[in-house]
Amino acid sequence: MSQQPRSTFVLFHPSEILAALVGLKDIAVVCLERRGPDVELMIEQVVGEVRCPTCAGPAQVKERPVVYYVDLPVYGVPMSLAWKKHRMRCVNPRCPKRSWVLSDHRIAAKNCLLTTRAAKWATVQVGGGRTVSEVAAELSCDWHTVNDAVCTYGEALLAADRKRLNKTTAIGLDETSFVKLSTRNHTDYATTVADVENHQIIEILPTRKYTDVAGWIDKQPKPWKERIRFGALDMSATYAAVYTVMLPKADQVVDPFHVISLANRALDAVRRRVQTEQTGHRGRRPALSGPPRPAARRGTPRPRRDRASVVTACLGRSRGRSRHRLPGKRALTRVLSNA
Repeated sequence: MSQQPRSTFVLFHPSEILAALVGLKDIAVVCLERRGPDVELMIEQVVGEVRCPTCAGPAQVKERPVVYYVDLPVYGVPMSLAWKKHRMRCVNPRCPKRSWVLSDHRIAAKNCLLTTRAAKWATVQVGGGRTVSEVAAELSCDWHTVNDAVCTYGEALLAADRKRLNKTTAIGLDETSFVKLSTRNHTDYATTVADVENHQIIEILPTRKYTDVAGWIDKQPKPWKERIRFGALDMSATYAAVYTVMLPKADQVVDPFHVISLANRALDAVRRRVQTEQTGHRGRRPALSGPPRPAARRGTPRPRRDRASVVTACLGRSRGRSRHRLPGKRALTRVLSNA
């Protein structure tokens, strides 16, 4: 009779293999069942004496409801976790606590249809760049199931991460077109609060209203607000008012992209005004000098002019102002970029 090799990472008994799938203390495996291409693992808690959380009296089991959760796949096969819970009731008739259900955050969080390990894995995947649809397809569940779990664990991570607020001295406010509800309704905008110094997103607010943005800054700790020395914005009057009222000591810095964009629009406005004054129209083809050209009729060939003559006539009538438009834009861009 050959002796089986003893190894820490090799399990032979079926109950030990099933227990290794859960890997939690005081959690017993009831059964493992295959339903078509899916696998269902049923577990239950090993409970001892339970006391009422209100009167500290003894409690009894009222019923055993089964709640189903989406778990991580096993060997590439989707698996669901069936948790056979304990609904307890207090035996004291005067106790206001009627019944309650025993919970364990190691298995699954409250109001979450993913197990704890599956929810953490999904949060890491979505945070790394994968879409919610891809993760939901891999877990063989609904899109909202994954999205709700990611939002729950993501909010907890943001609340626990205080370093993203403590290490910055310059923030930026910028609006982003978030979603267009329909052709008749307006587009919703979101405000991104970014750490300009460390190139990191601090918060995304689902609005760009002054009250909401200023309210978020007002809720931040006072040392954090006193540490902010610079505030970047995109020439928005709303964001400028937020900086002026909530962070009066911070220097407002306009984004170079928006400065160059505004300068280009101003140059284009001057070019159109000069062209309209000199040529009397805003078309690309300038009007010919002399008597007006007769209207073209069907079948009558139009008089052709080469491109060089058109450009020469356009620049000549503008008195040399429009010909410096592109070099002026490039020079302005270089000046603002080096500023």
